[in-house]
Amino acid sequence: MARPGSIPMSLISGDVLNLLTQVAALGLGLGLGALWPRDPRPVLNRDSGINLLTGAGLYGLKLLIGLTGVYAARVGLLSTSGLSNPVAQCLCAFLLIDFARYWLHRAHHRVPLLWHFHRVHHSLRSLDSTAGFRMHAVDFLQLSVLPGLVFGVLLDTSSWASWAIPAAMVPGVVADALEHSNLRWPSFLDPRLRYVFNNPLFHSWHHVRDADLCDGAYANALPAWDLLFGSDVSQAQPPAEYGLVPEKDLSNDVLGLQLLKPAGVGSENRGP
Repeated sequence: MARPGSIPMSLISGDVLNLLTQVAALGLGLGLGALWPRDPRPVLNRDSGINLLTGAGLYGLKLLIGLTGVYAARVGLLSTSGLSNPVAQCLCAFLLIDFARYWLHRAHHRVPLLWHFHRVHHSLRSLDSTAGFRMHAVDFLQLSVLPGLVFGVLLDTSSWASWAIPAAMVPGVVADALEHSNLRWPSFLDPRLRYVFNNPLFHSWHHVRDADLCDGAYANALPAWDLLFGSDVSQAQPPAEYGLVPEKDLSNDVLGLQLLKPAGVGSENRGP
C-alpha cells in the first residue's frame, strides 16, 4: 500500500519506460516509412524537425513543473481488490486507458474550446512517426494527467504489480508512432487487422484536410472503439491531402503553433 500523499512508483517508472518506448517506436516507424513509403519523400522534412522540437519542449515542460506530482493524490474511488492477477491488471489497464484516450480525443474534436488547441496537431500537411509530438501544451497536459486520473483517482491500484500499468502504456506509444508513419500499408492486411491495432491507413483519414466532412478515427491503439461508437471514417485508400483548410491554418513554427498564430496570407513555409 502506498503511503498517503506518495507518488506511485509504477507511474514514475512508467514515465521512463514511456520515453524509451517512444524513442524505439520512433526509429521503427521512420525506418519502415523509409523502406516502404506511402508518399515518396525524404525520411525527415521541415515538419519533422518542428515536431521533434515541439516534443522536446513539451517533455522539458513536464520535467520543469514536476508533472508526476499530479499522481500523488491516491484517492482510489473504486476498489480493484478482486483483480489480483498481474496479467489481468495489465490487460485491464490497457483497455481502460485506450478507452479513456478515445473519448478524450473525440472531445478534442467535438468541444470547440478543446479543438481550439487540438488543431495544432492537425496543422500537419505531411505525416511521419514524429507527428505525434506536434501538439499544443494544453493537449499535452491533458494526456499526461489522464493516467493519474484513471489509475490514481478513479481506481485504487495500490496493490497492483509494479509493472502492470507501465507495460499497459506501451501499446499506445507504439501505435502513435506507427499510425502516423509514412508507411504504405499493404491492402491485404487492412481487412485482417482493421480493428485489431491502429495502422497508417486507418489513421490517415483522421488527418484528412476536409475534416468537416470526414471527422472520426479517434482511436489510439484499438480502432474497434471507432466501430463501436460510430466514428469509423476510414476508406480503402489514404486521403489526397492532410492538414487544415487555408483559412484555419496555423503558422508552421514551434512558437507560432503554441501561440496559435494564424498562417500568413500567401505564406511559403507550409508543407514538406
